[in-house]
Amino acid sequence: MLIKYKETGEILTSWKYDEENKIFEIITNEKEKIAEYLPTLALNTEYNPKNFKLVILYNKRDDCSENSIYQVYVKKQRIGWIFPVQALLSKDHDFAENIFFLRYAYVATCLLLEQIEDKDRITWSGDFFLEDFYDSSDNILIMDEENCQKIENFDLDQYVVSLYKNGYSFTGQGNLYSEIDLADKTIKLTAQSKELYDIPYIVDLFKKQIPREREEFAMFYTYYQIVEILISVIFEVKFKEILSVLNEDADNLFDRREELNDIVSEKNRIKWLFSNYVSIRTETRNALNDACVELLDSCKKKTFKSVAENLYQVRCLLVHKLYILTDTKKLILQKLNRLFLDALMDIIVSFDTSSGRVHT
Repeated sequence: MLIKYKETGEILTSWKYDEENKIFEIITNEKEKIAEYLPTLALNTEYNPKNFKLVILYNKRDDCSENSIYQVYVKKQRIGWIFPVQALLSKDHDFAENIFFLRYAYVATCLLLEQIEDKDRITWSGDFFLEDFYDSSDNILIMDEENCQKIENFDLDQYVVSLYKNGYSFTGQGNLYSEIDLADKTIKLTAQSKELYDIPYIVDLFKKQIPREREEFAMFYTYYQIVEILISVIFEVKFKEILSVLNEDADNLFDRREELNDIVSEKNRIKWLFSNYVSIRTETRNALNDACVELLDSCKKKTFKSVAENLYQVRCLLVHKLYILTDTKKLILQKLNRLFLDALMDIIVSFDTSSGRVHT
């Protein structure tokens, strides 16, 4: 903790919890108690905050409220809880007397106090409120580090896409558009494909770029970058397969010429991506295809049977003839982008170049 008040010169540097009186004492750099923070909830101090990690996330969805309190799992292992700051400031939610939540609420309060850093506070009223330093709509992911260690090579970055799929982002306002079902009060996180672990740019996009509000054509270009990354991986896989055959018999070069031409084609690789290497929910795939067709029809452009071909056609349209998009067509693109993002989140989790499966 580090809080500096300009007018009075007070510097607050630490805190401690007085369990007998159920208050947090706020202490200056001269070891003097100067203020108290009285928590709203009856916190339970069983857990040691040093064994936990706190991450601030954002979720401005209309359905995210002080009652949006969830246990977070990776497979069958619970790694922690996620809830808004407001859940610490109110008793008007379903978990106000839940002993397990109150343990995490204590940890969260301690860690929130610990990480406050504000060197430009202007006035000192003598009162101390947590909401002076945090937006009550901010969300807190509290992770039990011991439980996280039970998951092989656990790295939260590999679950950034899954968090976004469930509404939460590291910047911006969260995922405002996808349909999310959290009726069972748990969030089950799924890691992105292991084949993408060495491509940090995808994680960076979901942390910093995708949550930003931008023009619809810019959002499409951002999403399409992920497709380009994946089809470049497919190119490498298929090219290595051809090289392997040629290493065994160089005379096969002529026979493989057509196959080499095929893998150079971006359109072909997009078709392979959607048909052979990923699993997309049928309703998402069909809805995305319908939106692509709707936009292409409105622009009097040729349409195809497969979602991959129609998506590629939309890409060509936006690259070469963006100027023909009217306000009505931009609304179609807006709908298309929401569905494109949903499909991408399925794609990133399921991408597998060794599967050989064909998904319809």
